[in-house]
Amino acid sequence: MLIRVKMIANYRDALPPGHKHGVIELDVPDGTTVYDAVSQFDIPLNDESVIVLNGLTVEMNTPLKEGDTVTAFSAIAGG
Repeated sequence: MLIRVKMIANYRDALPPGHKHGVIELDVPDGTTVYDAVSQFDIPLNDESVIVLNGLTVEMNTPLKEGDTVTAFSAIAGG
């Protein structure tokens, strides 16, 4: 099934070359979770990151569905 992974700001550096606007599509097997989708990228998987599914905060073990978008960005913002 196809899902999208979107990385925002400095997390875009974790995506492979060729991504458009910080978004890539992945073909993942049924049963793939939010954690499975983002753990393959070099980003912190702790309180340093905000990871959402279709714009909503969910548990990392939430299974994905066709067309879902997992978005990750840093929880620490400068100002």
